[in-house]
Amino acid sequence: MKLFKSEWLLKGLVESVFVVGSILLALALDAWAESRSYAELADQSLGIFEQEIVRNRAGLEDVVPFHSGIRELLSQMVTAPEIQVDLRSVMEGLETPVLLNTAWETALATGALTHMDVQIVSALSLTYSIQERFAAESRAQRPRLATGADLPEALLNDRIHEAHDYMVTLTRGESELLTVFSQALELIREHRGTAEVGVDPREAAHP
Repeated sequence: MKLFKSEWLLKGLVESVFVVGSILLALALDAWAESRSYAELADQSLGIFEQEIVRNRAGLEDVVPFHSGIRELLSQMVTAPEIQVDLRSVMEGLETPVLLNTAWETALATGALTHMDVQIVSALSLTYSIQERFAAESRAQRPRLATGADLPEALLNDRIHEAHDYMVTLTRGESELLTVFSQALELIREHRGTAEVGVDPREAAHP
């Protein structure tokens, strides 16, 4: 009877160990899969950020030479009032690119930012903050347009100076934003694919 009881206890103990072990392995597998899923989400989001910032930078680079030309022309008009160029004609051709922020909004909505390195999140936050400030200021500070014939000389000179100051600020902001874009892209490319997704618990259990 004692032998039977000992065998029963041993069998029960072995079965309990297997059950507990199976539960722990299942939990480890779930945690590993979840960690891997989060790492993949973060990497995919970084890929979307990279594509969007590349697109925004390219759009900005396209207009920089034109804006620099307008700034130089206005500089000449400020120092040489005899230059007769219609201010409206100069400023009507001014266009600023549409800078997207879809990647940032998507990352916020999906919670992807919570699974990224703090350094990259800080850099992305700064990048999009500077981008938004640049877009808002370039819209708000754009000078009013008027034809030279509509204005007395003194007021026309004021408008020329106002337009010149705006272009100086605009081109300076574009230069700053291009630098920020390049730095953000460099950091993104350093982080892409470097997130540790963990080791499969099955491989750890059976090396």
